[in-house]
Amino acid sequence: MGDPHEYITPDCVADFTSINLEDAGKDRVRVYGIKGRPATDSLKVSISYSAGYKAVGTLVYAWPDAYEKARAADKILRARLEKLGLRFDQVLTEFVGANATHGPLAGLPSAEAAEVQLRVGVRGSDRSAVERFTKEIAPLILTGPPAVTGFAGGRPKVEEIVAFWPALIPKELITPKVEVLEA
Repeated sequence: MGDPHEYITPDCVADFTSINLEDAGKDRVRVYGIKGRPATDSLKVSISYSAGYKAVGTLVYAWPDAYEKARAADKILRARLEKLGLRFDQVLTEFVGANATHGPLAGLPSAEAAEVQLRVGVRGSDRSAVERFTKEIAPLILTGPPAVTGFAGGRPKVEEIVAFWPALIPKELITPKVEVLEA
């Protein structure tokens, strides 16, 4: 929502912190006291656009040394992607159960952790590279560290990324038009 003191609407800049509500009977509410300023010379526009592709794969490594196994699997996977010549805008690895939430602030996880989930995601503009990434997770089950599970969902799915860009456009460039269509 942004700043509740200066919420831009097509009609005005509203100060939502000044709203007063009062029960005015069954199914009725009295709204009063809201403050604001005149409308801006711009309209807000929400623009969505295609921003590439992503896929995320997971495997769970069990005790003993679950975290070290997950780290080793990540290293193997990244080496395979490199050897295949695959390039991505971003490769993100998380170790759920060890440091996925707090990152390095979490410190080293206990060697006695019962399990750690390796979660690896890639993002890029080349759909075929992202699709190839999805085929490199399953081989870790047989050729990676032992005591692995969690692949029951199958190969990760490639998803298109639809990005969002909020923008302003001068009102004089827009001609309002209402069209009623009947089926």
